[in-house]
Amino acid sequence: MVGPCAAILDRLEVDRTSPKPAAVLVTGLAGACSPDLRTGDIVVGDPVAVPGAELDEDSGDPGLRRRAVRAIESARLRYQVGRLLTVDEVVTTPAAKAKWSRAQGALAVDMESAHVLAWARRAGLPAVAVRAIMDGLEDEVPHDLLRAVGPDGRMRAWAAAGFLGRPALLPAAWRLGRRSHRALGSLARFIRAFVAESGEP
Repeated sequence: MVGPCAAILDRLEVDRTSPKPAAVLVTGLAGACSPDLRTGDIVVGDPVAVPGAELDEDSGDPGLRRRAVRAIESARLRYQVGRLLTVDEVVTTPAAKAKWSRAQGALAVDMESAHVLAWARRAGLPAVAVRAIMDGLEDEVPHDLLRAVGPDGRMRAWAAAGFLGRPALLPAAWRLGRRSHRALGSLARFIRAFVAESGEP
């Protein structure tokens, strides 16, 4: 599978004239494929893969993964360690998420982690993927709302105005905004704890 993220990373090289980064922490939001995960929970990818590519699975760096788990526990966040699946389209329905659980054993799905880990491996950088759950297994995300939420988890101003003419979408938009805000809050707590984590990974 070659998605937009993979295509961009294929053209990206580490700048040889700048200090080399020590590691890569892959973070962001994900959708739950397990009924045991809920909004705001954290998933540590182990392994991380794309569908049908079992030979190309990547668990990331063991030391970074241990450090991530310590940080999650320090931040007192609910979490699971398990299979994170990187797919090439947003998974918006309970049926689609359940399909990835049955077919691939996925705890959660995202669209970037496997590609970033593969890039880090090629660049010789240790990496780990840690994602916050935005939507649970039973949460549906209407396609019309996907463009309405910005990268900060807030509803875009133009989207709120547009929903005035489509009142049926307002409850779903409110729920989506609340879920993304909660998930990003968990992610922020994790990152603060990860940065504060002392000692060797």
